[in-house]
Amino acid sequence: MLKVFFLLIFSSCSFFIDKIDSGLLNEKDYLKNIPETPSFCPLVNKPKLQLVNTNSHSQEVYQEFFEKHPEFDFLDHFALWTLIQLSVRPDQSSPSSRFQILLRQNGDSIYLDFFSETREEQYPLLFGLEWILKKYKKKASLESYASIMDNQFPQKLKAGSNLEAFLLSNQIKIKDHPVLGPFFIRGTEVLKENERLPKLRFVDVIKHYRSLEKKQKVIVNSSLTTFTTESGQQGRCNYDFNLYDSSIFLIDQIIPAANLFGLAKDNSAFMASTSQKIEKIEPINGFPLFQGESKVRSSAVCVIENQENRIWTFSNLSRDPGQHLFHLIRYGLAGAKSTAEVDKLIRHSRHLFLSDPVRLIIESHRSRPDQIENLLKLNVPIYNGEKLGNIWTYTHFNSQSRFIIDDRNTGSYSCK
Repeated sequence: MLKVFFLLIFSSCSFFIDKIDSGLLNEKDYLKNIPETPSFCPLVNKPKLQLVNTNSHSQEVYQEFFEKHPEFDFLDHFALWTLIQLSVRPDQSSPSSRFQILLRQNGDSIYLDFFSETREEQYPLLFGLEWILKKYKKKASLESYASIMDNQFPQKLKAGSNLEAFLLSNQIKIKDHPVLGPFFIRGTEVLKENERLPKLRFVDVIKHYRSLEKKQKVIVNSSLTTFTTESGQQGRCNYDFNLYDSSIFLIDQIIPAANLFGLAKDNSAFMASTSQKIEKIEPINGFPLFQGESKVRSSAVCVIENQENRIWTFSNLSRDPGQHLFHLIRYGLAGAKSTAEVDKLIRHSRHLFLSDPVRLIIESHRSRPDQIENLLKLNVPIYNGEKLGNIWTYTHFNSQSRFIIDDRNTGSYSCK
C-alpha cells in the first residue's frame, strides 16, 4: 500500500535501505573508504554481445551459445535471454510477473509496461514478450524459441545468490509443498548458489500459456512523463518528478523485489525489470515457477537521450524507487558526458526521507563530512543506512554502449 508523504521542511529527497543502524548519526560519522568494485566493462573495445543480470553463470552459458549461432539477430537474443530469466529467477521472472522494458531497435527507443489488474492465470511476461516480437514483425513464434531453449540449454543453468535468498526465506513452505519441494530441495536444504537448477520444459510452459491465451487481460502502458532540469535538459520517466519537486513522496510499506536484466548487440539494446507479489507459495501448472500477481509497485525508469547519446536508468529495492532517480537527476545525470561520469553518480551517497515518524536515512560512509554536517542542521532524526536502493543503467556515448550495475548489490555483466 502506497503512502503519500508531504515534507515541508526540506525541498529535496532520495532513498532507501536494506538495513538501518540503531544509532543516530553524530559529528564523528564521516567518510569511510569504499572499495572500487568494477561496475561496467572497460571501454577498450566494442563487444559483440553484452549481457547483464544477477546470475553470472547464465551469462557464461549464453555467451557460449551466442558464439555458436551467428544466424540469430537482436530480437532472437532478446526473446531467448528473456526466457532464460524464467529458469534463473523463477521467483521474479515468472510468466505471472510484471514486465517493464526499454528497447532500442531500428534507431528508435520505446518503453513498455505489461501487467494485469486481474489476479488469476494472467501471464504478462509471456504476453509482453510476444507482443514486442509481433510489433517488430518477427515471424518466429514463442514455441520456436521454447524449442531452442529446451534443446540448447539442457541441464546447464545454475542458481544464483538472489534465488538462493528467496528460497531460504520461504524454505519451510517450499519443503512442505508436494510439487515445489522436489524441484528446490536438495536433501534437507534448499537449492544453493551454483547448484544446478531444475529443468524447465519451455515448450510445455508455452503450451500452457496458449491454453489460457484468450483469458489474458494484460494492460500495455507506454506513457512516460517529461521532466526538465534547471539547466534546460530533458528526459522522460514513469514517475512524475513534479511530485518530488513539491516534496510529495510516494512511500511504500514494503520493499518490492525485482529482477533486472538486459542485452546489447550492435546498435540495439534492451533493459528490463520483472517483478511480482507472491502471497502464497504455489507453482504454475506443476512447473518450477512461482505463481504471483503482477499488480505490484513498478521499478522507476528514466530515459535521457538525443540522436548521439542515451542514458537509461532502472531503480528498485526501495520503498520509493523514484526518489533515487529524482536525486540522480538533481546531481546532474541528464548532463553526464561519459559512462564513467554516470558510474560516479550512481556511486554517490544517497539519502531518503521516511515517515511515521519523519526521519532521514543517509549512507554516511559514502558522504563527505560537509554533507553530513549540513544534514545535521535539519530538525529531523538522522540515521545511518548501509546501502540504499539499487540503480542499474545503460549508457551510449561516443558510439560505445555499456551496462552499469550498482556496486551496493548483487549484479553481473559480461562483454565479448
